Amino acid sequence: MRVKRKDIAQSVADRLFAAETALDLAAARIAELNAALPLARLDARLSATIGQDAVTSSAAAMVLVARTREEIVATHANLKRASDDMGLREVSYGDLFKAGVTQQRTPEPHLRAV
Repeated sequence: MRVKRKDIAQSVADRLFAAETALDLAAARIAELNAALPLARLDARLSATIGQDAVTSSAAAMVLVARTREEIVATHANLKRASDDMGLREVSYGDLFKAGVTQQRTPEPHLRAV
């Protein structure tokens, strides 16, 4: 039963990581768009009033992605608690650095005179 729960948890974790990646990519692409819009206006020598609605809606989209990302981060924490509650506390589903988790370090060799 534990193996089945672990497999199911891994499947959910894979989907969570995919969602997190998609949101980060969306945020990056919207940020690129937000940077490009005023530069395009300047390059085209257009009035600031032209395209202002596009600048506003693109900035609003960035805020929405940031809020959505915050909710997915909360989902991640909630799923970690659920995993712990299922008896899978010691299982890690990804290879990313995680905040608040003690990372094991290999001792650095000491320098010595030759």
